[in-house]
Amino acid sequence: MSVDGRDARWNQHRTERRRELVSHALRAIRVHGAGVGMDAIAARAGTSKTVIYRHFGDREGLYDAVVASVHAYIHEGLAAAFRLSDPADLGRLTADLADAYLELVERDPEIYRFVMTPPAQSADAVVDPVRGLPGLLGEQIADAIEANMTARGMDASAARTWGHGLVGFIKATADHWMASTPRPPRAEVVAHIAQFFAPARVEAPVPAPMPD
Repeated sequence: MSVDGRDARWNQHRTERRRELVSHALRAIRVHGAGVGMDAIAARAGTSKTVIYRHFGDREGLYDAVVASVHAYIHEGLAAAFRLSDPADLGRLTADLADAYLELVERDPEIYRFVMTPPAQSADAVVDPVRGLPGLLGEQIADAIEANMTARGMDASAARTWGHGLVGFIKATADHWMASTPRPPRAEVVAHIAQFFAPARVEAPVPAPMPD
């Protein structure tokens, strides 16, 4: 089946327009803070709320698009780190993730607060366990660990637990770091995280279960 050229151009236009609106939303969040309203976002974009709703449906749709944009930014840094480090080394992997995560917190604290505060969902909404930035990063880290373990012929059943657990650890550290006064240098916090996970490797034996 041939693709109508007009449909292809329209789809491309919609994609580009959505990308532009997300960029304007990010700028509005930096100026007005994480609680920015749709009116301020529309004003920043030089358009109306109706246009934004047409492209994203509602505030929840815009939130998801902003999270995807922020995740893509962190994903690029992590992908480069994965190519340079051994995914079996959880200490190095966690330090790379922590550095990228804390860089976002330090550089764009209001955007971090925005992506960590999802809008309320309707009562009948289906809960997505990986919705939001921590969930997306957890899946990314879990995929890297799983691929490494599978390539080594190892049981990769723990990959999801480890991936999301590492992100949860870093999120808690980042939240505490943001609230600290004075705030220690990012490099110092990353070094502490790397030190904590330094002995951890995916080849390490699994502890025997506790007796009943």
